[in-house]
Amino acid sequence: MKTPVALLSDFGTGDPYVAQMKGAILRINPDALIVDVTHGIEPFNLAQGGFHLNATRPHFPQGTIFVAVVDPGVGGTRRIVLLEKDGQRILAPDNGLLGLVLAAPGEARAFDMSAHIRARADISHTFHGRDVFAPLAARLALGEAPESLGPQIPVDALQRLDWAAPQPAADRRAVSAVVLHVDRFGNCILNIPDAPWFDTFCAWSGLALSSRRHSASVVCAQIYSNIPLGALGLMRGSQGYLELSMNQASAARLLSATCGTRITLSATDDAS
Repeated sequence: MKTPVALLSDFGTGDPYVAQMKGAILRINPDALIVDVTHGIEPFNLAQGGFHLNATRPHFPQGTIFVAVVDPGVGGTRRIVLLEKDGQRILAPDNGLLGLVLAAPGEARAFDMSAHIRARADISHTFHGRDVFAPLAARLALGEAPESLGPQIPVDALQRLDWAAPQPAADRRAVSAVVLHVDRFGNCILNIPDAPWFDTFCAWSGLALSSRRHSASVVCAQIYSNIPLGALGLMRGSQGYLELSMNQASAARLLSATCGTRITLSATDDAS
């Protein structure tokens, strides 16, 4: 089987950028199997990009090479890194984009690929996706070892941002969270892994949400149709994270929520 090269970016599809990245891969590896994860990440939105990357990884085979380019600091001092985890490889800027991957269970190795920024005189300072990430992905797909492309570095040295994990209160009766993504149905996907938090929230007799603009009571539900019409539900979503949802309506519209909105879920009783 050919090694899949899976591309994720905030480039959109109305410009030549994605096609140029694919061309740069194919010039080095004409037989490359290139797959698009998405190029619809909101510009510069690391949390949304990190969510799409970590939610997609489990559904690809071992050996897959992910190229994740949401890179507002392109041309600056940030590093380009390769992360090995779960038998897959991820090329990304070291700007926090890998935060959810790093927070997930499992051993990992990291390599610094930044020397390739200076490998050629014609590398664009504003398009490392095409001139650095894509050629590295092509070479990895041809079988080059990470050690031959850059030095190993401590995984703990990689950047992590505060949206990569929920923040429970000291008494664990409240949890601060961030909306990672709003899907086309208006479901607000949170940075709270479904295990163990869904069972924790559902054990409370009452659950309340608060944000800068709204407060609301929340019901736990297994499926959308279990949420009373007009009510706000907390569900174990299909992407490995908890989501705020409604029955045939948009939770994002109800809460005026977008990617990056911060919310707090709190117990409204003393039940354990």
